[in-house]
Amino acid sequence: MTLWFPILLPALTTPVILFAGRRSSLAARVLLLLAALLHAACVIALYRLDGPVDSGYLGVDSLGLWVVSITSVLFLCVSVHAFFWLPMARRFEGGGDGRSLMRENLFCAILPCFLSTMTLVALSRNFGLLWVAVEATTLASAPLICFHRSAGSLEAMWKYLLICSVGIGLALFGTLMLGVAIRPPEGVAPGLGFAVLGSGFNTVNPAWFKAAFIFCFAGYGLKMGLAPFHTWLPDAHSEAPSMVSVLLSGALLNCSFLGIVRVLGVAPAELRGFCNGYLVTFGVLSLAVAALFIIRQGDYKRMLAYSSVEHMGLLAIFFGLGEEVIGLVHMGVHSLTKMMLFLIAGNILMACGTRRVEKISGLFERMPRTAWLWVAGLFLICGTPPSPLFVTELLLVRRAGWWLGGAILILLFAVFCGMSVIVFRMVGGRAAPESGESREAAYAAEKLAWLPGMLAVLLLVWGGWFTWIFMENFQ
Repeated sequence: MTLWFPILLPALTTPVILFAGRRSSLAARVLLLLAALLHAACVIALYRLDGPVDSGYLGVDSLGLWVVSITSVLFLCVSVHAFFWLPMARRFEGGGDGRSLMRENLFCAILPCFLSTMTLVALSRNFGLLWVAVEATTLASAPLICFHRSAGSLEAMWKYLLICSVGIGLALFGTLMLGVAIRPPEGVAPGLGFAVLGSGFNTVNPAWFKAAFIFCFAGYGLKMGLAPFHTWLPDAHSEAPSMVSVLLSGALLNCSFLGIVRVLGVAPAELRGFCNGYLVTFGVLSLAVAALFIIRQGDYKRMLAYSSVEHMGLLAIFFGLGEEVIGLVHMGVHSLTKMMLFLIAGNILMACGTRRVEKISGLFERMPRTAWLWVAGLFLICGTPPSPLFVTELLLVRRAGWWLGGAILILLFAVFCGMSVIVFRMVGGRAAPESGESREAAYAAEKLAWLPGMLAVLLLVWGGWFTWIFMENFQ
């Protein structure tokens, strides 16, 4: 199977959805689901390849396969959710006629294009192609933020485009410097391929490589949402519809982090300490910024956005301390948990019509299934047993040592306290009087709770098994 299939097949469905869905929104949603299934089938086929594959520009290794697998699972779940959510959004969020929303065929057509660009990032084996793919993810995802066609979403889209474009420019400069910093041995043609730059026989200029890593780290770290480069992330995640927030937080940030890891992978042994120091420093800074802004946060979708900043910081610390395997597990669990939380947040927004925490109360009384899942999501994302994140974060603290581990624990506890205040304020108390249309919206949102519910069961079972294995091995 050619490696271009999982990249091109979703992209080829974009014009089909655009034109076939012009007359029928059902056709657009069915074709979107078909694109997700085709991509999932292509990713499954990648597992049947014999070992790592590297054709110079495209290839498959364990890291890229893990990232594209997460992306495919999230996109498939998002497509299933969109099949049921889009008609309800048109009714309850679009004023009944949907005129304030992006056209369904346009929205469903852009999503597979976004999937193709993220797949290209995961399968790239050349730093030049990787840079092009990351830039393409920005262009493909920006229009999706404007689904609600409001002033806030338009501002968030342009902020996302401008800030991320600056980051991509820094990454381009770092990529060019990387080609200067690493010189291949005699007889080997120079290039930006991972195999060429990662060869142990290269001549490396330490000063140039450090500069290249700093620029690549700043560029891809900005797209990843590491502090202090995270400023676009809360606006984009809060203004985008819940399905797009899932892909931005659970898939795109992973792809951006992959750019940093690829540069780290070609670093010579004597410079790994320098690179790891950057990852740990900015990882801790991201934890601190997330804790600061989550406390007394007034917007529950922005709360989830800052939670993504927190977990990207943890991911950076994992790799900075050399715990790549546990870091990849953490990446997968975070993506699934954040998908669950953003889908629930979208249901709450549909039912309540606001993202303001102080205007929502009594969810246990009004939307009991959604409220229970909202509370379960809080404990899962904060690493409370039996969340799988409990094991990954505990292993990180054990590996980090007294001072760094203690700082991480304090910041994680601050995040937990800040999110708990917001979540329990929303689910507790008495529900405000509601109109007939509000009751219908709440009923419709409750019907969409089945997918987050399945994710919660999966994560709890996974976490219980993971915790049991951990306790057995570390008694």
